Amino acid sequence: MKKIFGIDLGTTNSEIACVIDGKPEVFTVGAGLKYLPSVVGVDRSGSILTGFPARNQYPAYPENTVVSIKRRMGSGEAVRMGGQSYTPAEISSHILKTLKEAAERETGLPVEQVVITVPAHFGDLQRKDTIRAGELAGLEVVRIINEPTAAALTYGCREDRREKILVYDFGGGTFDVSLIDVEEGVIEVVASDGDTRLGGDDLDRLLQDLLYTHLPAGAAGARSGKDLRLEARLKNAAEAAKIRLSTETRVQVKEAFLTSLKGKPVNLEAEVSRGEFEDRIQAALDRTFDLMKEVLKTAKLKASEVSKLLLVGGSTYIPLIFDTLSRKLGFEVHREVDPTYCVAIGAAIQGAIISGEHLDTILVDVNPYSLGIRCLTIRPGGWENDDHYSVILNRNTPIPSSMTRTYYTAEEDQREAEIEVYQGEEPTASKNTFIGSFVLDDLPPDLPLGSEIEVSFEYNLNGIVEVSALERSSGRRKELEVDVNRGAGTK
Repeated sequence: MKKIFGIDLGTTNSEIACVIDGKPEVFTVGAGLKYLPSVVGVDRSGSILTGFPARNQYPAYPENTVVSIKRRMGSGEAVRMGGQSYTPAEISSHILKTLKEAAERETGLPVEQVVITVPAHFGDLQRKDTIRAGELAGLEVVRIINEPTAAALTYGCREDRREKILVYDFGGGTFDVSLIDVEEGVIEVVASDGDTRLGGDDLDRLLQDLLYTHLPAGAAGARSGKDLRLEARLKNAAEAAKIRLSTETRVQVKEAFLTSLKGKPVNLEAEVSRGEFEDRIQAALDRTFDLMKEVLKTAKLKASEVSKLLLVGGSTYIPLIFDTLSRKLGFEVHREVDPTYCVAIGAAIQGAIISGEHLDTILVDVNPYSLGIRCLTIRPGGWENDDHYSVILNRNTPIPSSMTRTYYTAEEDQREAEIEVYQGEEPTASKNTFIGSFVLDDLPPDLPLGSEIEVSFEYNLNGIVEVSALERSSGRRKELEVDVNRGAGTK
């Protein structure tokens, strides 16, 4: 039986997968990782570079490198790279060829037939360009399927009952939201909407704008689009900072010799907090939530009638997205399968279905209960609640995982802070399961009201959670090791 491989041809990264021995597997494609940067370039000898080598040369040679080609699929425009013109399909074909060769090396099998995923709102020209890219890479594209359909396949939507699945797909270059009806094994996209000009790239650009404010006035004025190297380096720095801010509350961004000003080198050294980033991207996220509400309106459904909401795409790691969807909008949010690989796995499952293969159940290690701490909140009117449960690691988060959140001292000259750890889903801390506590003591004298304390959780595959608290001004830190099944011990 000939294998049919599944490919997620993404804006930022691409993946290839196949069902092997009844289970879908995503293959290593470079640098020991299971994703390939969707970047193509030419080196100084004129040879084509793809993936990590192309991405690595981008800051130094942006004129010889193409990023985010998915946004140009179906446009018919000429793409300049290294002084030559290419079509978007030609650029994409190099990404597909690299995926094909990597999967062949790892499996020893020929990669000839593939299923490729596209956003649900991709038009006919964009889909035809995707097929053309496959042909140029020496592949037979046996099926083009929508990314939300692939996500539903990955989650093994129940065949014995009718389900309404909402797929929130926030990728590198596009946003897509779809309402899927699943009944007796048939998956149908009932309503879909999206924005082909809203993705992780745009969030990077908003963070890049913030980094520009940390440059001297004259150097920041170089932001005319003519200094391609400055743009490329800040873009890379912004993307790296965005990724770290998904698990850290603040990051240091350092870039040496970005450009020159009056004959002197200009360096960048800036601290960016998660709060600053969230403020910058809030309008963009609101746009995605509005599109989601429009899809529900079109489908004539309320949020409470949605069986589950699936998160797809790397941008969905942003904590503010999960918090808004689950806590403010009341959805049951699922991301048991890594959002980065969810679509490629679904494409592989579709390929196996086409070829008549048998599929085993997909097993994923997740955190079965939310984990958080008890804290004090002040409500409108001054009423205080000292039994609020603040979740730090959400239920159904794939493990291993980590997350940090910032809290604040509740009074002037506070000398200690007790960290009580709970697991459960109740909004009141004491109604959840208490699993340990420790005291962050010896805080510096005269500590102002509202001083920052960062609490971090790290959950490993063995069910051990490392909880730490850090008072930022003094660097005072204390840790607790929690076995969520057996108890806890302070370090």
